[in-house]
Amino acid sequence: MMKRLHKLLRTAPNNEGFTLIEILVVLFILSVGVLPLAVIHHRARREVTSSNNYTQAMLVAQDQLERIKGLGFGNAAPDTGQSGNITWVCTVTNQSFGLDRLEITTSWQAEGEVRTVTIADMVSLR
Repeated sequence: MMKRLHKLLRTAPNNEGFTLIEILVVLFILSVGVLPLAVIHHRARREVTSSNNYTQAMLVAQDQLERIKGLGFGNAAPDTGQSGNITWVCTVTNQSFGLDRLEITTSWQAEGEVRTVTIADMVSLR
């Protein structure tokens, strides 16, 4: 009996589970791997928002340009307006007899600064 008790005391404790060091190493490796993914996700989300704003501004500019061109040569006049968070300004410049240049500039606020897109076309007497 004594021999058996002595043998039980000499054996190493049961090594099931993980030590604190092993858990800390795994957490460090995971954090080093996940942190760049979080940064990439944030940057991608910002780029998608920026792209969406640019697309909306282009759509507003094209819509207004077609609307003003549809008025005809003699009726095209400078105009301004707002569609959602996008402001647009139309200028009409006489280039020569029977030819006007229409220019639509859209602007919006993004990341603390004003962004703009400008498109232009010509409308003629004929």
